Amino acid sequence: MKSLLRLKPYVRPYLWLIVASILLAIPLSAIRASPGPLLKYFVDEVLVQRNPDKLALFPVIVLGIYVVNFFIRFGHYYFLRVVIARVNQRIKNELYEHLMGLSADYFTSQSTGTLISRVGSDPQYVDGGLACINILIREPLTFLFLFVHAMMLNWKLTILTFLVIPPLAFVFAATGRNLKRYIARITEENSRLFSTLQESFTGVRVIKMFGLEEYVKRKFLARSEQFTKFLLKTATLEEASHPMVEILTSCIIALVIYFGGRQVLANEMTAGELQDFIISFGLMMNPLRMMNDVNLRLSQASAACTRIFEVMDWKGRLHEAVRPQPLKTLEKGIRVEDVTFAYPDEPEHKVLDGISFSIRRGQMVALVGASGAGKSSFVSLMPRIFDVTGGRILIDGTDIREIALPDLRNLVAVVNQDVFLFNDTIEENIRCGRLSATSEEIREAARRANALEFIERTPQGFQSVIGDRGQKLSGGERQRLSIARAFLREAPLLILDEATSSLDTASERAVQGALDELMKDRTTLVIAHRLSTVRHADLILVIKQGRIVEQGRHEELMALGGEYARFHLAAAEETPSK
Repeated sequence: MKSLLRLKPYVRPYLWLIVASILLAIPLSAIRASPGPLLKYFVDEVLVQRNPDKLALFPVIVLGIYVVNFFIRFGHYYFLRVVIARVNQRIKNELYEHLMGLSADYFTSQSTGTLISRVGSDPQYVDGGLACINILIREPLTFLFLFVHAMMLNWKLTILTFLVIPPLAFVFAATGRNLKRYIARITEENSRLFSTLQESFTGVRVIKMFGLEEYVKRKFLARSEQFTKFLLKTATLEEASHPMVEILTSCIIALVIYFGGRQVLANEMTAGELQDFIISFGLMMNPLRMMNDVNLRLSQASAACTRIFEVMDWKGRLHEAVRPQPLKTLEKGIRVEDVTFAYPDEPEHKVLDGISFSIRRGQMVALVGASGAGKSSFVSLMPRIFDVTGGRILIDGTDIREIALPDLRNLVAVVNQDVFLFNDTIEENIRCGRLSATSEEIREAARRANALEFIERTPQGFQSVIGDRGQKLSGGERQRLSIARAFLREAPLLILDEATSSLDTASERAVQGALDELMKDRTTLVIAHRLSTVRHADLILVIKQGRIVEQGRHEELMALGGEYARFHLAAAEETPSK
């Protein structure tokens, strides 16, 4: 339950609403304890004494009590609902902001379903725990009012009812302990279920193409079965605890009826007083049942808080310099000095090992090598998606770790092979290049990217929604929107990560024309699969197993007859078969 204490900063701004709700719990508890005394009054003072004047007054009293109850109850519950909604919103917002601020390695080591579950599902369990604030105040007060009233009616019968407390405490403790364990497993299985859904929906084209419907269905059903298994275990605990409480309560009620009945027969108490006591005892048991619910909800909320704050405790591995250097443009060039890199979850495996080279302003430098050589990993280092594990990268003589991170990333525009687009309009997807851009600037960027023609053919033009990850567009169209973003960004350093490798000949021609326009007057780093795109590079770096094994211009490397020449020969042999 210690994890619940970490909610204090989230709850503190709404303490006045909680206090107001608690204060309203006092009259509400008194009203809830009133049925017994009202019934006693009705039986002994109205029916037994046959008083018509009191009979006429009694319904007015009852109606007045419950009119007052309406306003008190509304404020009592509504104030806390506001607290719950705002705390839920703040937790989700901070979770999302925290995750977006983490370095990229967290997203490679955690499944998407787990992260979605943390942000989307866990705060709902916290809601149930916060809702217990009212119960923790209201129900004990109700119990206290009823207990005092019962003691005043018949202290002997009241003492008899205490026999139910020890077994009830045992039921509450056992249920809460086991429930917390099952709730943790339910959340784990729920995150796996989310992952399967996310994979199925985003990969639906591949699933259809390869006929994998039965495969993904079996995978989903297996996840669903595991989730349901633990859900039913939780349901077993919850549904067994409630009737267990009722059985224990009924045993005491039976004793009260027997011994109370004997006292009525012996004229030691009236029938109205016995009815009052039985009703009051029955109402007294309701707070105890509610406290069992509180026990269950708090166990759920505690488990959820543990998972939420586990995420909050994750620390980003990218750190801003204490006094970051502002840098708004690229004046001289880039120097890469003895750079090594390993992904944080595999520190022993060096993806890059001792990479060194220079790029002067306005030059085009190409990285060439087999898949897995480390080319794309290097691209992640330039805008500090990851940090180097050794060596350094300098822009105009300044280590990029000393540059303010927003300034560094504003210097870079990236066009990837795998274009990510939002399920939004074409205009908004291009605007991601520079959020302050006007509609006219967006249109001009689209024109320069050779995208204007196909955009104007869509039903709503720039306002056309393109589907999840741009599924309504072809590969070439998606790529041209990515290039339009880069035009809009107006960054001096351009990174092309195999930007045309997955396109057909017609699409490649349109995209390559846009890229040629984009590269003008920019410093460009190209990762190329098709070597024809790097023939005119100022410098070609051949990377093998994380090291630069050859470097030079196209003609020099071909004359060398080494790794690059073999790549070029292999590419030429593949061409006729295409």
